[in-house]
Amino acid sequence: MPGSGVNSGVHHDVVVIGGAAGSLRPLTILISQIPANVSAAIFVVMHGASNLWNTTALVEVLQPETQVPVIAASDRHRVEPGKVYICPANQHLTLENGLMRLDKAPKEHHTRPSIDVLFRSSATEYGRRVVGVLLSGSMQDGVAGLWQIKQRGGLVLVQDPNEAEFPSMPRSAIESVVVDYVRAAHQLAGEFVRLLTESAEREKERVRTILIVEDEGLVARNLRERLTEAGYAVSGVVSSGEDAVRLAAEQNPDLILMDIRLQGEMTGVKAARLIWETLQIPIVFVTANADASTLSEVKTVPNYGFIVKPFHGANIQAVVELALDRRDKELRHAPGASTTTST
Repeated sequence: MPGSGVNSGVHHDVVVIGGAAGSLRPLTILISQIPANVSAAIFVVMHGASNLWNTTALVEVLQPETQVPVIAASDRHRVEPGKVYICPANQHLTLENGLMRLDKAPKEHHTRPSIDVLFRSSATEYGRRVVGVLLSGSMQDGVAGLWQIKQRGGLVLVQDPNEAEFPSMPRSAIESVVVDYVRAAHQLAGEFVRLLTESAEREKERVRTILIVEDEGLVARNLRERLTEAGYAVSGVVSSGEDAVRLAAEQNPDLILMDIRLQGEMTGVKAARLIWETLQIPIVFVTANADASTLSEVKTVPNYGFIVKPFHGANIQAVVELALDRRDKELRHAPGASTTTST
């Protein structure tokens, strides 16, 4: 049954798949169902006896099953949507700053590559955009990583252990994580494709939403009016950092306009940091102060711009459009690329 965390408003464009013994068949089924125009980047970690697992051979097995390119992951190469990346043997794969990283760090669960290593890094970098898939296997690798994905708001799909050739990994995941979908391989492939397809369609059709976090009522009303006139939907207006964190998780807006000095104990900077770490929602700061101290504080948090009060409507629209355009390009060209600070 679907878990309580299924979020239909999120654009899922990063998929991580892990499997061990008995996972080749369900993996092949999943890969064969990927649409040719998929907008997600897909990463695969498989492990088992070294004489049975070969990256080149795996690519050769999977490529005839799909029109999407299937290639070996390469260290320091930029991630591109619409491709399936296979982790090479005897190396861990992590995702960082829009790049793939390979290394020979210590084994986890007595294996290298480890599914948990990939899953953890995807959760940290991409949060709710991630779909994690765990297939057949005889150990517990991937379970902790799935937990991290779920904690960050991503979706979790697990092969039905009653169907899996080696049920230990999927069964452990079901026991330890709130799983969104448990399905046999063919059904799992259907859910997998549906999630990616519906996510891409929603992204094209929806109106951009903006959350306003501002403790001055007149300023908040002015912002709402200007944004509405520009064609955006204001999803809410709150005056405290605590409410901003709560509402961001509930509404999943495209952008947040965040005042720095707010009601309550949580500053706008602290709220922005929590929101970015857990949800990766872009933040534009709004403040009456543009002094060196304020700028230094803002630079400690990934952000997409800075508006100084009092402001003009044209300035607000320009900053918002640039911030959304920047985020669109990041999501389109480098799924999961982390954001550097801008002022």
